[in-house]
Amino acid sequence: MDLIWLLISSINFITSWKKSDFERLARLGRGSFGVVHHEIEKKTKRHVAIKEMQYETDQEKDMFNKEFQLMLNICNALHKVTQSQFIHVVEPIGFFIGEDGDKAYLVMEFCSNGDMRKYIDDMRQMGADIKDERAFELIGQLIQAINQLHVNSIIHGDVKPENILMTDGFKVKLADFGLARQLQVGREYTTNHGGTTIYLSPEILHGKDIQGQKQDQGKIRQTKAADIYAIGVMIFELLAQKHPFIGDNEEDLSLHEFTTRIINEEPAELPSHYSENLKALIKRMLEKA
Repeated sequence: MDLIWLLISSINFITSWKKSDFERLARLGRGSFGVVHHEIEKKTKRHVAIKEMQYETDQEKDMFNKEFQLMLNICNALHKVTQSQFIHVVEPIGFFIGEDGDKAYLVMEFCSNGDMRKYIDDMRQMGADIKDERAFELIGQLIQAINQLHVNSIIHGDVKPENILMTDGFKVKLADFGLARQLQVGREYTTNHGGTTIYLSPEILHGKDIQGQKQDQGKIRQTKAADIYAIGVMIFELLAQKHPFIGDNEEDLSLHEFTTRIINEEPAELPSHYSENLKALIKRMLEKA
């Protein structure tokens, strides 16, 4: 924890909280390695998101410390180069360890309009189409958000609707850095690869264990392009209300069939009422490396 204390020493982070300082309002979701709740700080009435993680074994402690440290590094770097107070990353406010010492709590800003999954589902339930202008605006924000990581040599590694949060002004923020990786100097890839299967890029899926045919995992290289691919899948879902490689009524599609499609086939076409420029952009984002 020494490095974390050095990083937060000049920032107004709170590390003296206790669990009893908060009132839990709702479960927001499960992130990598933890559960996130919407809570309110009793003293200030400030709404926050708190990620609860196991903190018992050395591995669990290392996992928590790395995620928090990476978030601090990202936010510090972005605030140094942006003229605005707003950055496209969910900002940590502080952390504390539970009284029993077996759980750690990462306290973050609360994004009141939920995540991109909620936004996609709401549009589907309303039967509403996204206008081209709104689609380009969202793509621009997402690319700006992920570019803020990439210029600092960081791959997010788990871009998906549940990890894209939306503020009260419907600006997007990246969340959940449990699988994010800082690239080594001079390297353009990492061999650490996690993520959510339906948002993994073809080059990653190509090396996964498919029907017992395990590939050499050391040869799978995850690059920044994997984050861009995942954004393309998300925007396709928003516009077409389905995954680009999963048809209607194919909820039970096998992993083998899904992976085969990702590797060998072209994505479905977007509905015809979208502009050619928008369709071409999404197609480029979904290109196989």
